[in-house]
Amino acid sequence: MPKEKVKIKVTVAGRNYPLKVTPDEEEHVRKAVRFIEKRIGMIEKQYAIKDIQDIQALILIELASELQYLKNKQENEEQLVLEKINRLLQL
Repeated sequence: MPKEKVKIKVTVAGRNYPLKVTPDEEEHVRKAVRFIEKRIGMIEKQYAIKDIQDIQALILIELASELQYLKNKQENEEQLVLEKINRLLQL
């Protein structure tokens, strides 16, 4: 049975976004929003960029790059584990 969703409001870059999330997801979403807000402030200072759309694009690129890196790392680790299992099975 699917979990019931709750309505929450989050604010990113001064704009409000209503979301429906499960109670388990709520804290993760709020942490993500805090992370995004922190990154916005850091990028504004570091690069002197004022256009929020440019800042959001940079954050998306950073996050997508990190996600891709982590996926590749996980795939490589899974492959190593499978190779070790196969070696052990051959003993």
